[in-house]
Amino acid sequence: MINQNNITYQAAAGVNVVVASGKAILERVIIGEDVASSTIEISDSATDGDGNVKIFLTGSALMTANGGVIEVGALFKNGITADLVNQTKVTFIWTPTA
Repeated sequence: MINQNNITYQAAAGVNVVVASGKAILERVIIGEDVASSTIEISDSATDGDGNVKIFLTGSALMTANGGVIEVGALFKNGITADLVNQTKVTFIWTPTA
Protein backbone atom coordinates (compact mmCIF):
# COMPACT_ATOMS: atom_id res chain seq x y z
CA MET A 1 0.00 0.00 0.00
CA ILE A 2 1.33 3.42 -0.97
CA ASN A 3 1.51 6.05 1.79
CA GLN A 4 -0.45 9.14 0.72
CA ASN A 5 2.53 11.29 1.76
CA ASN A 6 4.49 9.65 -1.07
CA ILE A 7 2.23 10.92 -3.80
CA THR A 8 3.31 14.13 -5.51
CA TYR A 9 0.79 15.82 -7.78
CA GLN A 10 1.81 18.57 -10.21
CA ALA A 11 -1.14 20.45 -11.72
CA ALA A 12 0.82 22.76 -14.02
CA ALA A 13 3.91 22.72 -16.18
CA GLY A 14 7.04 23.62 -14.27
CA VAL A 15 10.78 23.13 -13.93
CA ASN A 16 12.70 21.66 -11.01
CA VAL A 17 9.60 20.17 -9.40
CA VAL A 18 10.89 18.28 -6.36
CA VAL A 19 9.10 14.95 -6.18
CA ALA A 20 11.26 13.43 -3.42
CA SER A 21 14.09 15.21 -1.61
CA GLY A 22 15.97 12.04 -0.66
CA LYS A 23 16.76 8.56 -1.91
CA ALA A 24 13.57 7.01 -3.31
CA ILE A 25 12.09 4.54 -5.75
CA LEU A 26 9.82 6.07 -8.38
CA GLU A 27 7.05 3.48 -8.57
CA ARG A 28 4.88 4.97 -11.31
CA VAL A 29 3.89 8.13 -13.13
CA ILE A 30 0.23 8.88 -13.84
CA ILE A 31 -0.51 11.20 -16.76
CA GLY A 32 -3.89 12.79 -16.14
CA GLU A 33 -4.36 14.65 -19.39
CA ASP A 34 -3.10 14.49 -22.96
CA VAL A 35 -1.29 17.70 -23.89
CA ALA A 36 0.15 18.42 -27.34
CA SER A 37 3.93 18.87 -27.54
CA SER A 38 4.44 17.81 -23.93
CA THR A 39 7.63 16.56 -22.32
CA ILE A 40 8.42 15.12 -18.90
CA GLU A 41 12.07 14.82 -17.85
CA ILE A 42 12.74 13.00 -14.59
CA SER A 43 16.13 13.59 -13.00
CA ASP A 44 18.04 12.04 -10.11
CA SER A 45 18.82 15.36 -8.45
CA ALA A 46 16.46 16.86 -5.89
CA THR A 47 17.78 20.35 -6.61
CA ASP A 48 18.11 20.51 -10.39
CA GLY A 49 15.64 18.96 -12.81
CA ASP A 50 17.99 19.79 -15.68
CA GLY A 51 20.71 17.59 -14.21
CA ASN A 52 21.05 13.87 -14.79
CA VAL A 53 17.90 13.06 -16.77
CA LYS A 54 17.07 9.39 -16.28
CA ILE A 55 13.57 9.22 -17.79
CA PHE A 56 12.39 11.23 -20.79
CA LEU A 57 8.75 11.06 -21.87
CA THR A 58 7.37 13.03 -24.79
CA GLY A 59 4.43 13.08 -27.13
CA SER A 60 0.91 14.32 -27.49
CA ALA A 61 -0.63 11.00 -26.44
CA LEU A 62 1.25 10.03 -23.28
CA MET A 63 -1.98 9.38 -21.44
CA THR A 64 -3.91 7.42 -24.03
CA ALA A 65 -0.90 5.42 -25.22
CA ASN A 66 -0.35 3.94 -21.75
CA GLY A 67 -3.77 4.21 -20.15
CA GLY A 68 -2.36 7.09 -18.15
CA VAL A 69 -0.12 4.89 -15.97
CA ILE A 70 3.59 4.39 -16.62
CA GLU A 71 5.18 1.75 -14.39
CA VAL A 72 8.76 2.70 -13.48
CA GLY A 73 10.21 0.96 -10.39
CA ALA A 74 13.55 2.82 -10.59
CA LEU A 75 15.86 3.82 -7.73
CA PHE A 76 16.90 7.48 -7.56
CA LYS A 77 19.83 7.83 -5.14
CA ASN A 78 19.83 11.65 -4.88
CA GLY A 79 16.12 12.42 -4.89
CA ILE A 80 13.63 12.84 -7.72
CA THR A 81 13.03 16.05 -9.65
CA ALA A 82 10.97 16.62 -12.78
CA ASP A 83 10.69 19.19 -15.54
CA LEU A 84 7.24 19.30 -17.13
CA VAL A 85 7.07 21.18 -20.43
CA ASN A 86 3.47 21.90 -21.48
CA GLN A 87 2.33 18.82 -19.52
CA THR A 88 -0.24 19.26 -16.76
CA LYS A 89 -1.93 16.98 -14.24
CA VAL A 90 0.87 14.52 -13.49
CA THR A 91 1.07 12.34 -10.39
CA PHE A 92 4.31 10.73 -9.19
CA ILE A 93 4.06 7.78 -6.80
CA TRP A 94 7.28 7.00 -4.95
CA THR A 95 8.65 5.14 -1.96
CA PRO A 96 11.48 6.51 0.24
CA THR A 97 14.42 4.18 0.88
CA ALA A 98 17.18 4.17 3.45
